[in-house]
Amino acid sequence: MKKIVLLFSFLFLLSSCMDQETMTFESGEFPLGSWSNLEYNETGFSMERTNALKENTYGFIFQENGKLINRSNSGFCGTPPIVTQDFSGKWKVDGEVLKVEMDFWGGKIIQEWRILSHSARSVRVEVIKNEYKFDS
Repeated sequence: MKKIVLLFSFLFLLSSCMDQETMTFESGEFPLGSWSNLEYNETGFSMERTNALKENTYGFIFQENGKLINRSNSGFCGTPPIVTQDFSGKWKVDGEVLKVEMDFWGGKIIQEWRILSHSARSVRVEVIKNEYKFDS
């Protein structure tokens, strides 16, 4: 019995010392930069890195200082032609979750994103929290 406990203790200690895969946020890596061409699915979305956000397109600009620009509809109407507006926000990493808080035409959006995969050119996101706080 002591050998089994000792073996499990050793394996636990060894596994805690192994490198854990974590998101890196060096210059040019996700999420830093401009992201657009959003494609939505049941649980989240994917997007691609762009040099800049084109006029009247949806997207995000993540800045190194934790600031975020969310380009989305300028008002409640979603009938074409769509006019977009840049709204301010902020982002931070909490473990393996990317937390974003951003303004929109009706108030504030608070989301938590789990990054399913990312590369230099694209990212897939699962939205695990989505909360809207409307202005009074």
